Amino acid sequence: MRVTADTVLAEYAPTVMPWLSSEPIRNNQLLTLLQSRMDGIVAPESDLLMLRILGDGDTLAGVAVCPPPFAMLLSELAEGAEAALADYLVAHAPQVRRFTGLPEQTQRLAAELAGRAGGSATLLASYRMFDVVRVVPPAGVAGRPREAATADRDLLVAWSAAFQREALADHPHSNPAAPIDGRLALGGLLWVWEAGGEPVSMAALTAPAAGVVRLNLVYTPPRRRGNGYAGALVAAVSTAALTAGLRPTLFTDLANPTSNKIYQAIGYRPMQDTALWEVD
Repeated sequence: MRVTADTVLAEYAPTVMPWLSSEPIRNNQLLTLLQSRMDGIVAPESDLLMLRILGDGDTLAGVAVCPPPFAMLLSELAEGAEAALADYLVAHAPQVRRFTGLPEQTQRLAAELAGRAGGSATLLASYRMFDVVRVVPPAGVAGRPREAATADRDLLVAWSAAFQREALADHPHSNPAAPIDGRLALGGLLWVWEAGGEPVSMAALTAPAAGVVRLNLVYTPPRRRGNGYAGALVAAVSTAALTAGLRPTLFTDLANPTSNKIYQAIGYRPMQDTALWEVD
């Protein structure tokens, strides 16, 4: 088994995206990462690390992509791929120390990498992926959903920054304006819940990749919490995605029982768990 690195996104993406698209829900993070850069929604990083793990006959045995300074995203890996990937990272990409994927596989990769680098492996977070096929909207929530407009931009950028500080406190932060500006430009991907004539909660969709979208940036300012706005907005946005023929998904942090409960109450079903590991 061997690992190859590509340097040209336009050459790499067509070789791995059909393979990833065979499981479009489970591979949505990787598909979205690549598709958003192919479409120009996100500017491709000059040092984007794009790896293929190849088995016998050069069949694809796994995909790994790292947009620095964030964690490397891993597809499901064939047996034995973790050792080959660890060898490659030690020799060619020692800067990669965080990676996320299926729990057992990321744990094995962490152990392999720690053994080679002489470090220690730490589980940083555990997540659960959900999807929905029938939404159950919560009742009795004041207000209504609407698509975000250009006039909302500055408020939503501030909320995006607050979301990163709160939900991603231990992770690298991106430019908080980028996910807002990109979605506003495309349209249909950024929503707010409005109550009393003003926005009180927001939620975003990723651009569709192989027919799947992912909800993220779900945020309600602290003083507005406890009114059901986020749950009602997620239900409305999910319904809009389903009506458009798309499959909505989302991730929750297993350390946050509130979000896990809210999303399941509106119809989201567990699909798979993932884990974020770091090697020091």
